[in-house]
Amino acid sequence: MNETIPAADDPHSPPGKGFWIMMALSLVGVGAVAYVQYSRVDAARHGINALGTPSDLPVLAELPDFTLTERSGRKVSLSDLKGRVWVADFIFTTCAGPCPVMSRRMGKLQSELLRDRMDSVLCVSITVDPEHDTPPVLREYADSKGADPTHWLFLTGDTKAVRSLIIKGFKLTAPQTPEEEKSLLHSTRLALLDRRGRVRGYYLTLSEKDEDDIVGAMDRDMPKDEKRKLITDIQSLLREPSP
Repeated sequence: MNETIPAADDPHSPPGKGFWIMMALSLVGVGAVAYVQYSRVDAARHGINALGTPSDLPVLAELPDFTLTERSGRKVSLSDLKGRVWVADFIFTTCAGPCPVMSRRMGKLQSELLRDRMDSVLCVSITVDPEHDTPPVLREYADSKGADPTHWLFLTGDTKAVRSLIIKGFKLTAPQTPEEEKSLLHSTRLALLDRRGRVRGYYLTLSEKDEDDIVGAMDRDMPKDEKRKLITDIQSLLREPSP
């Protein structure tokens, strides 16, 4: 009696139904993992508490309550800024030295934050010459820098209140002599603040080369290491739990 020997599978035959089911399941699994990872990154960029991980950045200072006036004329207090991560600098519109460079670099930072979908982060410029820099003056200055009014604020106010905020709040300048008391308080550093209004980092906006060549600095960005650290620290604060 002749036995029928089953034919071997043809290696050139098309895959069966089971193969395609397994491929589909694999693709769905990979897509799900990629979506979860993207969602976490996207949430962090938007300031959404994706992981709720406390940052290891130290608390360098805590701002007291304050109320200043934005270029639009509206009042802005510390409570209005709480819940947002923000970056502050200190300028005055008649400055012929580092201020134009600082504002140019703040403008570039604003653009990069928007580009990288970290649009919950605010840029805040505070004038150190509030007697001259009234809201209309700041508005003209801000317009010349292309400042988006929803992402970059310009604040002015009572001279004594501004001076106290810079010295006691940001702890950036501490005049020692009567002459210094009369001078404009001015730091070329950026301050990074968390959602609770606490200073978590300071960053140099100018390099030694920039200080020696302030005109040429207009075409350069802030020091790379400082910029890299600033962006990394911003992302770290965006992952912290909301207050």
